[in-house]
Order: sequence, then C-alpha cells, then structure tokens
Amino acid sequence: MKDRGKSTSNFGEATHRFREAGIPARALLPIAPVDAKISGVGDLDEGVLGKAPGRYNSRSDDWRGLGGGYTSDGVPKRELAAIEAWPTPNVGILGRFAPGIDSDAETEDARRLVERALSLTFGDKACYAERTRGTGPRRLYAFRCTNPGDEAELVRGRHLSYRLKGEDERHALHKIDIIGTGLQYLIAGTHPSGDLYGWHPDWDLADLFQSDEIERISNSDVARFVEVFRELLEAEGGEITRATGGRTPGEERDYSAEDPIFPVRDIFDGLDRIPNNAENFESRDEFVSMLAAIRAALGAEADDNVEHVASWACEDPDWCPDEYFWKCWDSLGRGVRVDRHSLDRRFKRAGVFASARVEFAGAGPADMREIRAEKAKKRDAAADLLDKVRSRYVFGHVNTRTGTKAMQMRTIWDPSREWPVQDWWRHETTQQDIDLVQELRSVERWADPKHGMWEFLRDLERGHRDIFYTGETRSPLHARGEVVAEENPDGSVTREVNMRFLPRVQLFAKKPAADPRQAHRDVDTILEFTRRVFGELANYELDTLAYMVQTGKRPGHMLLLVGESGVGKSTYIQMLISMFDGVGRGMGSQIDGTKMTNEAARRFILSKVEGCRIISIKELPEGSTAHNMAAVTSSIKQIVDPGVEGDYIEVERKGKDTAAIRNHARVVASSNYNNSLLIEENDRRIFFVRCQIDLDNRPELRYYETLDEIRGCPERLAAFWRYLKGRDVSRYHPAVPPPVSREKREAQIAGLPPWDRHMQGALETLRVGKRSLFDLSELGELMTAMSANERTNSNGDVDDFTVYDFGKMPSAAKRLRRHAVQIKEIRSNGERFGTVYCLRSAPPSVRALKGASGPDVRDALDRDRENRLSPDHSWSVFSGPLKPPAGRR
Repeated sequence: MKDRGKSTSNFGEATHRFREAGIPARALLPIAPVDAKISGVGDLDEGVLGKAPGRYNSRSDDWRGLGGGYTSDGVPKRELAAIEAWPTPNVGILGRFAPGIDSDAETEDARRLVERALSLTFGDKACYAERTRGTGPRRLYAFRCTNPGDEAELVRGRHLSYRLKGEDERHALHKIDIIGTGLQYLIAGTHPSGDLYGWHPDWDLADLFQSDEIERISNSDVARFVEVFRELLEAEGGEITRATGGRTPGEERDYSAEDPIFPVRDIFDGLDRIPNNAENFESRDEFVSMLAAIRAALGAEADDNVEHVASWACEDPDWCPDEYFWKCWDSLGRGVRVDRHSLDRRFKRAGVFASARVEFAGAGPADMREIRAEKAKKRDAAADLLDKVRSRYVFGHVNTRTGTKAMQMRTIWDPSREWPVQDWWRHETTQQDIDLVQELRSVERWADPKHGMWEFLRDLERGHRDIFYTGETRSPLHARGEVVAEENPDGSVTREVNMRFLPRVQLFAKKPAADPRQAHRDVDTILEFTRRVFGELANYELDTLAYMVQTGKRPGHMLLLVGESGVGKSTYIQMLISMFDGVGRGMGSQIDGTKMTNEAARRFILSKVEGCRIISIKELPEGSTAHNMAAVTSSIKQIVDPGVEGDYIEVERKGKDTAAIRNHARVVASSNYNNSLLIEENDRRIFFVRCQIDLDNRPELRYYETLDEIRGCPERLAAFWRYLKGRDVSRYHPAVPPPVSREKREAQIAGLPPWDRHMQGALETLRVGKRSLFDLSELGELMTAMSANERTNSNGDVDDFTVYDFGKMPSAAKRLRRHAVQIKEIRSNGERFGTVYCLRSAPPSVRALKGASGPDVRDALDRDRENRLSPDHSWSVFSGPLKPPAGRR
C-alpha cells in the first residue's frame, strides 16, 4: 500500500496548476481516492470514495472523513503544507469560493436545455468553466463567488429533479445541483466509474482563473438561473418533480405549524431518561440547544406542552432556575436554528429509543399478522373517508388577523358560502351531509365527543394539507374552490381558497372539438384576422399568446395597438379577454383610457384587476402634456416589468389600505393616435403595432360578424386555445424585448427634442441611401430639410423649423458621438474644408479611413456621394425635398 502511495500523484502535484492559476490553496480540498483503504474510525464508506473529502493517516496508510468545517471555510493555514503529501489525485473545490451548477443530464436534449438557460441568464459571452466526465451529456459549470466573505452574496445549495416532455417513470430523472456554501465538487482526479474528470479546452477552470475572466455570481444570480430554467422547461412541456434548498444557513425556522415528529408522550418519555443536570449537559449553551431541539420536535404542540417541558428543565432548580428556563423558552419563540429531527439524533446518541414501542407482548407471528392486517384495514377505511371529505370540502384555519375565531369550511362547488366546522360536525347547518359525518364519527379515533372533531381535523390536515386555507384569492390558473398555495419570501407557504371562475373557453378547450371541421375553419379565420391586424409581426404575437396559454405566465411587454376607428382593434382585444378571462360579472378588467390621463382617477385605476390575465386599456386619448404622458407610461410599465419586481403590484382601493396583489396580466391598450403614449427612444417593454387594416382595405361587415360569432361562443373559441396549446414556443422568451416596428420607431422619434429628431431623420436618410460618410455642412443642410418637411407634413401642427449651421454651434457636434465617429479634418494649402464623419454602422473598410491621408478621405467622400439620397423617408413625417426651402437658408 505504501509503495502505491509513493507512485500515486500526490495532492500537491494534483493542485499545482490550480494554485498557479490563482485559486487559493485553502479553497482546495483533498478527496479520498477511489481505491483508498478505509479507516476503522470516522464516517467514510466505500460508496463515497473518489467523491468525499478525506483525511489521510500516514501511519496506518488509510483514510477517514475530513470532518470539521472544511467544506464551509476551507483548509486551515496550518495544515496546507502537510496535506500536499497525501496520496490522492482527486481534488475538490469549495462551493463557497467557486459555486458550481452540476447538471446530471441523462440525454443530450436535457444538456442543451440547461445550456440554453445558462446562456439566457448570464449572456452568450459569459465565461464559466465546463467540466466533463467521460463522453456522456453530464456537465458541471463552474463560476466564482462575487464576494465569498459576504454571507448575503454566498450561493446556497439547491436541488432540482425534472423530466422533459414525453418522459415518465420509465426514464431516469434529470437533476441539477447548485453547489454553493458548505458543499464542494471535484475539479481533478478519477470518478468511481473510472472516468477522468476533465475540462473543456476552451472553458478550462484554471485558464479562466488565470486570465481573471471567470464569471462572478451571487445567490440572486443562481435564483435567476433556476427561474429561467423552470420557464424554459415548462414552456417545452416538461416539469420539475422535486425542488429543494435555497435557505440561508443557520437561519431561524418556525415549526409552530408542523406536526410533532413522533407522539408527544414518547418525546417526554425520552426526556425523562435524560434529566436536565450538569452531568448530562456540559454547559448552559448545550441546554439551550436541547430546548431548541425540543421545540422543533414538538412543533404545533410546543406551547400546549410547555409546562411539561418546564417540569423536565427545572427538576434541578440549582442547575436551571425557573426564571432562566422561561427566559430561554421565550427567546426561541420566533424560531430555532436546528432542524426538525435534531432531538431524535440526540436521543439516539444517548441510547434512548423513545418512539420504539413493543405492543401485544407474547403474541405469536400469526397473531401479529392478523393484528397488523386489522389495523391496516382500519387505517385504509379512515383514509378513504378523508379522501371523500377532500373531494367535497375545503377548510379555513382559525385566523386572529381577520377575527375568525372558529374553524370554517366551504364546499368546493360553491366556495362563496362559509360555515363553522363544529356546526357541520353536530348537524347544525343546512349543509348536512349527515351520512358522511356519521361515518367519520364512527371511527374510533374521532369518536370522542370532546376531542374527536379536532383529532379528525389534525388527521385531515396531516394527509391533505392542500385543502386548508387562511384567506381568499383570485387566481386565473386554478379552478374556483381550489386551494392555491403562494410561496412567501421566507420560503413558507400560504394557502388561500380561489374565488375566481375559470373562463368557459378554457373549460371547453380541455375536451376534443365537437365538430372538428368547424373548429379547423374557426382557427383559420382567427389566424387570418391576426395576420391582417399584425402583418409581419403576427408570428411574434401568436408566440406570445401561446406562451401565455402553455405556461400560465405573463409576457414582459404590453401591446399598444394603434389604428383608425372601426377597423377591428376592439374585436381582437375582446377575443383575448374572452379566452383568458371570460366575460360576465367579476371577470375581465377593462380600463377607460381617458382615466389613465387623469391623475386623481389613476390612483384607483387598478383596484379591480386582481386575477385578470388581460388588462385592457380602451381608447387611450391623444397625448396631452409631455409630463402627463410620461406619468401614464410609467404607471403602465410598473405592471409590465418582466422581473420579480412586476410579479406583485400595489393596488389602492377607496377607503381601504393599499394592498400587494399577484400580477398575472398582460396589458393590452388600443388607441386611434400614435402619440397616445410617450415611447422612450430605448424602450424595451412596449410592443407598438400599427393595425394593418385601415379604412381603405377594411373587410366587409360580414367578416366582422363571423369573428363576433366565434368570439361569442366559448366552444368555438376554444379551438384557437387548443391551437395555441400545441404551438411551438421553444424559441420564445418573455424577457427578450419585442420586435421594433417602423411605426414604433417613428413614435419614438416623435418623442425626442427637435434637435435629436431632425438629426435622427437626417442620419436615417443617409443610411437608407447607402451612405457612410458626410461632413457637418451636409448634415446641417439635411437636418434643416427634415425640420421643414416635418412642419409641412404635420400641416403646421409641429413647427420646430430650424436652420442648422454647425459653424455657429460647434459644440453640437459632440452630440454626434453616439451615431458617428470623426474621421479627419480636411485642409488644403492652409484652408479648412470641414470635418468628415463616418456612421458607426458603416462597414469596417470605411471606418478604416480614420488613419488615411486627407486626399484619400476626400476621394472616399466623393465616391460615397455618388449614392443618391431618396426624398421618400422611412418615417413619413420627414418625407420631402432634401434641400431647405428657398429663401430660408
């Protein structure tokens, strides 16, 4: 064995290239090799050889677990030199220092999905290392922690198991492990399978650290990756089967809503065998830690049994005075820093097995089988009854915040009515269900007149927690009467009963079409109408709707549909409302556009949008003051924001406190005017569409009547929902800005100050004319022409005519830097002819003129001017003569 140790690559050799690249030695962990001899002490076993950190004993030539806080804090400085001689080629790295995303993809499709999520989260040019093992699709992607010394920045471990579309229990689950603080992963050595760990030659960990190009990430970046991956997976029809982790290490956790880990009597029987004295607890800190474990184990029963805990704790008043116990117990009221099963582990270490009971002593094997069968039969009968209750009712918790002092219940089919469970249990309500209640009360465990109902409710919640609620919600993604789970910021879950109806369109869409031929014709009609309205942008709009249908989520933009009155804007928007929200009392939300421009009305404009998937702003009026238009745009964009900031919005209702509600909605606005909203030049959230149907090409009345017939019949409109359900949206991502139409660009230009408008118009004239070079004199002449054409084409409504002369305002040339680069100032025989500029969008060969001589630049400018400019502008407001009006220059 020692000969093998001498010939094996030692830890110092294995880590040399990583330390040379700048990775701290203390961040590198020794891993017990695959063929290690295991020590008789410690917690190392064969199943983790080659993967788990280990400690080598040179005297006995064997390995045991590394132990201690090495995976959290690294190797102490005093041990760095000694471990270099340990005989292992396997090297681990701290997740605290270099977080990793470990993708156990079982197929190439799964690997590509993970890499697409990485690209969307961190960008196509992000530099993260890629670890390989063998020839399979599994990968590990390594990063660097933004700040390993800041607890808030540390990446926390997470685990995801998932399946792709079409996979089931016969297929191996794909997994993703986020390796962060307290964890480690292999960066060199041999896997137990015999495969070597390697790195992609272009994305090698040591190379990226040495060049300082490695991508730096924090815990929030990882959370963003997980969310992007979830969206991609669900958009492609896959599902997350398990998701765990993400909590801050050592954070306080409140178990007051959890059931005890085993019977309360067993907990106290175990405590009686470990008296609270100085012999069993070395310090007061040990005692407080034990109290935390007791509180976690008792869960919801902790406060009800505090006197029992006090009796145990204060048995020796010299060791634990009464006032000291209560001070400690009260300090744990907000939460504890131990897990639920800490007490169980303490019991086992002390040789206490309080929950292991021996019943029916002396019974033979046959008797025991009969007893177990009878008990199983009773359990099954009780479980069947609980299932029957679950299929009919939902139950409301006692809620001191709302003043609800008794457990309440409702029927699933009519959740608008609520009554006390106790009245139902006693047959004192019109909602009798007498037969079911009698069956429940016949179960031995629930038969006690005083406590039977509460035992029933505890058992019901233990097995069917998903039917207990604490309030009401309006979720468009669940059926009315269903209990909806909402995750809180701390990771806990609040459940609320859903009071919103599902649209009839979606109910019909779950069934096959009654008349397939009619359904096919209806889909063709709607698709043709959509393409008429959106033109070349129709596919993006259809992908947006398909994303909403398939994922239940909102896109990251609003639709602004502009066009003449009577061409079909409202028809299209009403169709969306019918599909996503339905029609009738309390369903879709429509906002009068004129109220958006009124500051007083705007405060309460969102008071009725909870649960809506379409917020329709009808007929935005023509833009008023720039300040008011900007306020309207800002109000809308807060709802549209695609990030987590937009997932909840603040609503204000008259006479009530402001409330935060879940945002499910896509905002859809219509207007007859291009300038109804102020659209900023770099806007990324407004999908501006000029309706391609106008008064000249508008279809006959019968065309719109057919559309109204489809829209008014949920069964027929359901055909379009089924079409969207099956449309491929694998390339659609909601956070990517929508395409920019020519009309949107024109609206953006209209919102700029005069100088910027006319400069953009002049530069666009040059671009369309295939021009790359110009001087300030030519630019000034074109800008003057743009200002004149704008006045003419607006019939004088916009009169910002200006004669632009850069000789009189040289500082204005600085404003060109965003769009053009200065090539050279041309002089000849001491005379200055002007400065030549090049558009930043010009080909590289033109931009290379920056180092050319004056004559060469003048020749290039003359050749460039051979391309003739057109008076027909991309933006109609600037179309017209390219020379300023005679007599005005």
